[in-house]
Amino acid sequence: MIRRATIWLRRFRRREDGSATIELLFWFPFFIWVTYSGVDLGLMSFHHANLERALDETIREVRLNRLPAGETEWKHDLLKDMICDRARLLPDCGANLSLEMKSLDPFSSLAAQNLNQTPLCADTPEEVRKPEDRVFEAGASNELMIIRACMEVAPVWISTILGQGVRENASGQFELHSTTVFVHEPA
Repeated sequence: MIRRATIWLRRFRRREDGSATIELLFWFPFFIWVTYSGVDLGLMSFHHANLERALDETIREVRLNRLPAGETEWKHDLLKDMICDRARLLPDCGANLSLEMKSLDPFSSLAAQNLNQTPLCADTPEEVRKPEDRVFEAGASNELMIIRACMEVAPVWISTILGQGVRENASGQFELHSTTVFVHEPA
């Protein structure tokens, strides 16, 4: 009886006919997870490239001092509106975009200028901040400026590969950062 069972088990193990249902059950969730992660990564890359392009186009206008019609000076809300107009496909851009612009001394290090390594990603009104923590300075002619934009974007699917390597805020949104440095052209 034992001999018959071992012979039957050997034949069963060597057989190659049948279906791959068990293998499919084991591997299918993994393949779906990788596919969803790829889609999520592609969308995040698209949003980041869109933010970079919109910031570069807007800063070109600032650098050349080409104010829109009816405006007299560069302001936080004006730059934010210009970036959101150029980045039309960013989800809820007006509420999720924050800007930080400061003057830089080209002859000292960034650490000496009290520039935080990570940009501020919460668009808090200036009235709430202390005067010494002012985040948006318009700058003057021939002044070196740094502008950092942070956009909060919600992931399409939760717990993908992307979510494990990206910084999230408390509401579960990913932070996309874009930084550029420019000099105001003389008027």
